[in-house]
Amino acid sequence: MDLDQAHGSTTPFYTLHSCDGDVAAELAAILAGDSSSKEANWQELLDNRSSLRNRLIEQGLAEPLALEELRWDDSMLLFTCSIHLDEEGKPMTVGENLTRERFGRFPYGNGSLIGYVLEYLRPNSKVKSSNEPFNRILNLLNKLNSFNTLENYDTPRYDGGMGGMNILGFLSFEEVVELRKLLSGRNWSVASDEPLDGGIRDAVKHLLAMIKAAERRDSGVMHRAHS
Repeated sequence: MDLDQAHGSTTPFYTLHSCDGDVAAELAAILAGDSSSKEANWQELLDNRSSLRNRLIEQGLAEPLALEELRWDDSMLLFTCSIHLDEEGKPMTVGENLTRERFGRFPYGNGSLIGYVLEYLRPNSKVKSSNEPFNRILNLLNKLNSFNTLENYDTPRYDGGMGGMNILGFLSFEEVVELRKLLSGRNWSVASDEPLDGGIRDAVKHLLAMIKAAERRDSGVMHRAHS
């Protein structure tokens, strides 16, 4: 399959960033929590992670960094707090340039490689007890592709942020390792009605290359869509 074929210019571009999945999970839980305890939990997070406080101050925010007084929305706050930065202070992506391009705009539907995998991946009927690991693959991909909370992936939680910030989901380092192992195994097959010849296998190949790159950095990943 030729992934370089024309696909139009209106689909978003998708990126996997290197991130601290533990910080992202802690902050996401705070932002989704009860308003009465949100500020106290936020300040506790800053107290426990001095590097996070320093990063926010470096970005121009002023002490005491009260959550309700921050000028950023939840999407920008989650991204800035958890993303890994390169030597130039820019958000760090994972994977080689060509792999990032192939991942970024898949030639089907809305351009989402992970969305395509979720739609056309199937359990391997030739492998006994493949349903449980296959379902875990779907769970991790859904968490990466439509994040809201651990219990609800239906409603976008970090969509439409400042500058069009749209965070689709994230995985911790441990989940990255788990997904890599599951996709590298024989727990999955391809739907008989897959519209792109070889599309799933190409998509899994590119996704594996990117999460392996994150694993080599001991990093989680954050999935973002942008125009």
